[in-house]
Amino acid sequence: MKQKEQIRVIAEISILVGVAVVLDIVFGIISKPIWPFGGSISPAMLPIFIIAYRRGVKVGLFSGLVFAVMQIWIAGYISSGVLAAIPNETYFGPKWLNLIMLYLLDYLIPFTLLGLAGIFKHALTDIKPFFYGMIFTSLIRYISHGLSGVLIWGSYAGEGTSPFIYSFVIYNLPYMAGSLAFCMFIGYIIFNRNIHKINLNIK
Repeated sequence: MKQKEQIRVIAEISILVGVAVVLDIVFGIISKPIWPFGGSISPAMLPIFIIAYRRGVKVGLFSGLVFAVMQIWIAGYISSGVLAAIPNETYFGPKWLNLIMLYLLDYLIPFTLLGLAGIFKHALTDIKPFFYGMIFTSLIRYISHGLSGVLIWGSYAGEGTSPFIYSFVIYNLPYMAGSLAFCMFIGYIIFNRNIHKINLNIK
């Protein structure tokens, strides 16, 4: 029985992370003209929230990590050409260190930590923690992307524009707020129809 459950969890991770990746690609293409340096208004976070609620923090974090690695690979960020795009003058100094921090702040930290939504107990049966988990982890993701924009991509803000304002307000806030609202809207529908509890013995 235990082995059966493990297989079921692996299947859920594969399906939900796959859905997240597809959503991210589709909405990323649509949003590319508005956010050319990455980011999109997308419900791609929702499958990670769902797996975290269903299976807990550890599985949620693992799923978020897989999602992050897939994004790095799809975005083509595993290549020497990425170094050329990084500005010469940044907070972290050497380009190799900036590349590591880029992976951490733009991908590994923000998307892995979406799995922390699983710390909110009763999210499968109560709409409030269901939403609180989304809000909390989206805020973490927003802060991580914002810091990357300030510390690595600050020169893209343009002359006379504060890197902090550009990153946290002009660039990252609109799509992060939109993505959270998108996830909450679809999540509300899923919650009311009990889709998020399929094949779970929860009333």
